Amino acid sequence: MTASPGLQAEDRPDFERALHQALRTAEIREALGRSGSSGGTDIQRLRSQALVESEAIATAAAPEYAAYLRQRAAAATAASTSPDPSAAAVTVASAASAVRTAPFTTAGGRGLLPALAVLTPALAGASAAAFLLLGGLLRLSGSQRETADALLTAGLTSATIAAVTLAAGMVCLVVTAVRHRSSPPDRQPRPHRRPHAHPHPHPHPHPHPHPHPHPPSGSHPPYAWRRDDAAVATARDAWLRALLHRGILPFLRDRLKMSHTLSRTSQKSEKGST
Repeated sequence: MTASPGLQAEDRPDFERALHQALRTAEIREALGRSGSSGGTDIQRLRSQALVESEAIATAAAPEYAAYLRQRAAAATAASTSPDPSAAAVTVASAASAVRTAPFTTAGGRGLLPALAVLTPALAGASAAAFLLLGGLLRLSGSQRETADALLTAGLTSATIAAVTLAAGMVCLVVTAVRHRSSPPDRQPRPHRRPHAHPHPHPHPHPHPHPHPHPPSGSHPPYAWRRDDAAVATARDAWLRALLHRGILPFLRDRLKMSHTLSRTSQKSEKGST
């Protein structure tokens, strides 16, 4: 046989609460009244005796206590090995952010071509004007004819580039305007929001208190925590019932019987001596 687990320090408050409940039962109160010792001193004496014998009393509910410890250890193990939901939330958030920013990046790439279509004719026209002006001045002065010819050639080339790019930009503009004019407008109706049946929240919401403390956030998935916590609570309640009915109450009855027997014996001895 395996030895029964000893009462752990974190479970002693539960033992004390069960002892307080047992001392307040009608059976123990009536037994104290029959023995003529229903004062607070006798209750404190019984409480002190039960606390001293807590280990022996707890052995009466050893199977239930062992099951309770197993459930509690299993819940703690599941909490330590479960994935961190906060990390998963960060991953999902980063993925969503990447999806949201992707269209803007693509749009930025598409917006480069219109910018070039606008800047190229302007720069080419300005260059053509500068080259032609410098080349004409040098030819009129009669000096550096080769440089003047090169500048005039560069000016004509820039003017040609400006004219071609301007014509291409105008063609693209016309095609885009015709395409937008020929495309049918979006006739999908916009969804209308229906007014809520209860625009104002209920002034007195029904609370749903949880009998046990919630686990720390980020330590365990919520559904698993509800399941594990319910199993631990069920095992704890079963242990406390067994502790109360098979351990504490029988101990208090025995101590009250012993106290009643001792008082009767002392009374008989006093009568015999008189």
